[in-house]
Amino acid sequence: MLLFAPLVTAQDDGETGRTAYRRTLERVRSAQRSGIDALLIGDRQAVGPASVGEFEAGTLAAALAVATEGIGLVTTISTEQLEPYHVARLLATIDYLSHGWAGWQSAAPSDDQESANYAQGTAGPQDRQLARAEEFAHVVTGLWDSFQDDAFLRDRESGVYFLPNRLRALDHKGEHFDVAGPLNIARPPQGHPVLARRLLTVEDAEFAGRVADIAVVPAERSAEVAEMGKTVRAAASHRGRAESDVRLLLEVPAHGADELFRTDAVDGFVLIPPPGSAEGAHSALVERAKALRSSTSRPADGSLRARLGLPRPPDRRRAV
Repeated sequence: MLLFAPLVTAQDDGETGRTAYRRTLERVRSAQRSGIDALLIGDRQAVGPASVGEFEAGTLAAALAVATEGIGLVTTISTEQLEPYHVARLLATIDYLSHGWAGWQSAAPSDDQESANYAQGTAGPQDRQLARAEEFAHVVTGLWDSFQDDAFLRDRESGVYFLPNRLRALDHKGEHFDVAGPLNIARPPQGHPVLARRLLTVEDAEFAGRVADIAVVPAERSAEVAEMGKTVRAAASHRGRAESDVRLLLEVPAHGADELFRTDAVDGFVLIPPPGSAEGAHSALVERAKALRSSTSRPADGSLRARLGLPRPPDRRRAV
């Protein structure tokens, strides 16, 4: 059984940035010790109701990556507001710093207040957002495949560092992005850091089946988990993927009914913290994870992909 949880990052009043980071780091380490496999790092890009200062998710993940081990750091990425080349470099760097524990959650702006901070203004219709998100994922993974895995020889005797013929430009020209490439970072340890998508709609489920590694069913749609899973698997099969290429997780309250954790319809759960103080919310997540881990096994270590039971993807451009 897989256990994910949101990273509780709210700062206490009067905390300095360094103190808030240290508190966040301790929360990540205690989450790893409790048996939580990965943390979802949110990234609201505007002032929100009842929110305090929030660290930028990618920078925070990079800082946490060098001080933790054995826990996934899944960064929220707005595919409406950010650019694929920058995101590919960011996530590849985090994957190297964490030794293969990086991931990203593809997300659209939560409201027009976020979009107003970027040139496009209001967010587009959902079908356009999904088309852009899918092309975004295609470009990012293509950039990660810029270098073949065996491009770097690092042979001191011959003096050959890398073979130029194992580096290729992307030369992508699509509806939403024109990206030349290649990426200036070697292929990440996981090949492709894992991609998650929260299933707010049926279209999200189809998107997840086509391109994602993790599909998360929100708590408010728990009654539809079987149907959502069916949609994800059908989309994966239609794309030529194995149904097992996508792990299905369900959001549940940290102190929810025990029968929710006995279902075979999902591969694991995203534990949702109760309302209240940040410290209390984190403690609830940790205690629930400990209780669940005491009666279930934990998947193998090595990387986030290994923990998910997913193979390292081949270089798709080399395969072609």
